[in-house]
Amino acid sequence: MKSSSTPVMTCRAMTRRRWLAASAAASLAAYLAPLRSLAGSAPARVLLLGDSMIAGALGLYLERNLRDQHQYVVHRHGKSSTGLARPDFYNWETQGRAQVEEFRPDAVVTMFGGNDGQGLHMGRKAEPQWIRWNEPQWEEEYSRRMRAFCDAVAPPERALLWIGMPVVRPKKMHDRMQVINRIYQEVLAGRGPKARFLETWSVLANPAGEYVDRIAISGKRTLVRAGDGVHLTRRGARHLADHLTPQIVGSLA
Repeated sequence: MKSSSTPVMTCRAMTRRRWLAASAAASLAAYLAPLRSLAGSAPARVLLLGDSMIAGALGLYLERNLRDQHQYVVHRHGKSSTGLARPDFYNWETQGRAQVEEFRPDAVVTMFGGNDGQGLHMGRKAEPQWIRWNEPQWEEEYSRRMRAFCDAVAPPERALLWIGMPVVRPKKMHDRMQVINRIYQEVLAGRGPKARFLETWSVLANPAGEYVDRIAISGKRTLVRAGDGVHLTRRGARHLADHLTPQIVGSLA
């Protein structure tokens, strides 16, 4: 009797062990499935476009933050002394479209404005050839150019993050940057939820919104502006990049 009962107990034990093993395997598979899906998803692709702010330290720190902290694939294309005012010098609508077609980004981050508080060149054969800053057509034409650029680089399904100009020291430029920032906000407001204006004016200003060379960073007064009162020191660029990075990441969540 004892010898005949042993195989029965062994079979039952083996059956139970197999059931437990199968259950454990199923549970492990269910747990790992979303992790595999997450690991297998392609990293977000972010294209940075703009003038000297993107070509210089601000663009560099944004690129590093997005790449090193968030593992994004980042391509940066900046050209100093450019903007939307002088397509005869550098046509950002054409260049932006070419960059997008080559890189295929999930999001485009752009910054202009510092070189745009001037007359708008309309073309050598146009009449008039220029629209001066204080002429009533200026805002309409600049808005049109911005919309054309947005259409070229960011269709509705692609995130577009437009970095506004920070406060600047030169009085005439200070006033003009406020107008240009307002135009950016108005145009982006009509482009749907994936288009966002990233405000920077208050980040580098004093509590009254006025220009200052130094601000408090981690409790220490820190020089954040270059000698021209427009560009940023490396520490200022890093501070602004650290402020902007979470907003860019949030747009891709």
